[in-house]
Amino acid sequence: MKVVYIGVDERTSEIATLAVHLRWPDVTPLIATSAEEGMELIERELPDVVLLHPDFEDLTLRQAIQEIRQFSNVPMLVLGKGGDEMEVVSSLELGADDYVRLPCDLTEIMVRIWVLLRRMGIKPTNDSEGPISSGSLFINPATYEVFLEEQRKTLTSTEFRLLHLLVKNRGTVVAHQTLERALWGEHVDSGRLVKKYVQRLRRKLEDNAREPSWIASVHGVGYRFIGPAPSQESARGTYPRQRK
Repeated sequence: MKVVYIGVDERTSEIATLAVHLRWPDVTPLIATSAEEGMELIERELPDVVLLHPDFEDLTLRQAIQEIRQFSNVPMLVLGKGGDEMEVVSSLELGADDYVRLPCDLTEIMVRIWVLLRRMGIKPTNDSEGPISSGSLFINPATYEVFLEEQRKTLTSTEFRLLHLLVKNRGTVVAHQTLERALWGEHVDSGRLVKKYVQRLRRKLEDNAREPSWIASVHGVGYRFIGPAPSQESARGTYPRQRK
């Protein structure tokens, strides 16, 4: 899935990208800090959705929406910082598909995008919701099921999302702060929760923190999935059989 984000503020860009990662871990974020640069990206990359944060200086929000609509019907979501009712109404009248007032939870942005794409009958490119295998580990995002050595592991939804996020970013260190925001958003004091959930996940995966096979700690930074390179399973493939 490709997402073009147009806006200057890095904080908002990071939040928007994390929100999309909640539903589409394989998302390719394309960032533009000006409306003109953003329009070039839209024309060249043909994204699945555009997120507009109206703090760019080369065009007004009205102008940006109008010019994008002259050449593209891409789903467009405005991320406005407390925009008044007139800005919301004018954005929608000019061609934006939805308007979200910031600040808000990560999940709200994700759900708004998901509903927008579903309403328009669009299936995002590179949608990565099929089952994934990493060595003896099997993950099915559609059903929140995890198997290890053909044994089903019972994970909570948070544990599953944590594992899925790490697997999709295999080899890359995912920072504590990134995990906190992706799992719990901005409005939860989650400073100690990541460590707690990693510990629980390790126990269920029978992973040794000192000599890890799946999840490695990077002191003071975050965590990294070190299992075999994930492979996308066929949606028609069979599930691993549970041992009796």
